[in-house]
Amino acid sequence: MPTDTEVHGDGESVPGGNSHTYDVIVVGAGAAGVGVSIALIHAGVENFLIVDRNTVGASFDSWPAETRFITPSFPSNSIGMLDLNSIAIGISPAYSMKIEHPTGPEFAQHLRDIAEYFELPLQENTDVKVIEKKEGLFHLETSQGTLFANNVIWSAGEYQYPCTDVFTGSELCRHTATVPSYAELEGDDFLIIGGYESGVDAAYHLSNRNKKV
Repeated sequence: MPTDTEVHGDGESVPGGNSHTYDVIVVGAGAAGVGVSIALIHAGVENFLIVDRNTVGASFDSWPAETRFITPSFPSNSIGMLDLNSIAIGISPAYSMKIEHPTGPEFAQHLRDIAEYFELPLQENTDVKVIEKKEGLFHLETSQGTLFANNVIWSAGEYQYPCTDVFTGSELCRHTATVPSYAELEGDDFLIIGGYESGVDAAYHLSNRNKKV
């Protein structure tokens, strides 16, 4: 696992320091981060690094226990399109897991298996605090030191960063990103704000438990 002081590939050392300069640093090791890293490999880019504040697939690990992928995973279809849950060409959860509607933790394990198979260069448990561009070079100040790159791909997602101050009183609500399981929620009467995927998912699982939604 590369660190900010190791040198590999064809990158240059930063003058006055011993840190390595990567061609690309990918911030985030979820579906987008792992997928774009595989695309980098296919494009011939070898000198890159993935950094994540937690571990590969951590945002999926934190999904409510009852939540499943809405779109089914199929290894193929009649019109030749990719599995909608695949993150790279030739990769489908249906192949490795034999599951059409995986849970969050199941998909997280799928991502970890892919990262291991492709031997993706990872630096986990690294929180990116500040990104600056100085003289054409990106400086990433992290909890583990400074990283340097010619290019940065931001793929940190949104799920782990819920917005809880969008209106007066929203801090009194429970965001879906903080729910480990709908079965653990107390009470029988729920008001859900938001009618997109997570809102409908919450309504479905709560109503299945005879809750008023």
